[in-house]
Amino acid sequence: MRFDQPLLEGTLVRRYKRFLADVKLRSGEEITAHCANPGSLLGCAEPGNKVLVSIHEDPRRRFKHQVEIMYSGRTAVGVHTGRRSAVVTEAITQGKIGELAGYATLKREVKAVRDNSIDMMLTGNGLRPCYITVRNVTLAYEGVGYYPDAIAAKGSQDMHVLTDLVREGSRAVIFLVVQRSDVESFRPADHIDADFGLAFRDAVARGVEAMCYRAKVTRKGIELDKKIAVDLGA
Repeated sequence: MRFDQPLLEGTLVRRYKRFLADVKLRSGEEITAHCANPGSLLGCAEPGNKVLVSIHEDPRRRFKHQVEIMYSGRTAVGVHTGRRSAVVTEAITQGKIGELAGYATLKREVKAVRDNSIDMMLTGNGLRPCYITVRNVTLAYEGVGYYPDAIAAKGSQDMHVLTDLVREGSRAVIFLVVQRSDVESFRPADHIDADFGLAFRDAVARGVEAMCYRAKVTRKGIELDKKIAVDLGA
């Protein structure tokens, strides 16, 4: 997934109200940008950190700047959660994810059990339907990526929905996109949301497939780079 135009570099002044960030651009201009991430952005959203923002001229938007990348030290971290499905969709259609190859059709934002929305569904060629929930991983310690970075009741709910889909005979996948280059494995963030950790492990034990890929994040775009291990240890 490539950005439509060059990103602007700036310094984070503050992030507030969860979805807003004040940024001082290299030009000296201070702007308020939309920050499409409901998590805490622990380790990324520190005042003084470098950030990259995109520009959108749509008059319907309240804020024309969008935070795309924050830096944790020297590591670029893709924080825009709206990009995750586009990155995975591109990789699937290009045949880069062997575990999800062979399907004829990919649909985005589909309804599943109890009218819950699922990020994407793969069907066709005589294969079992495959439902995929995609989550963005931005938190890391010592080479390990963690999700979530804040208590997330919806995260546990997602795992229950995926488990129900397996029970009904479909494939169900929790697909974790680690949008930073300094991670070699993934673990559920039990120290932040113990309920999610329990729901995650229970879902995997019942047949939900956990896939984790690291993404290469640059000023030009984001693309899946490498499959990494999922560690279920508590």
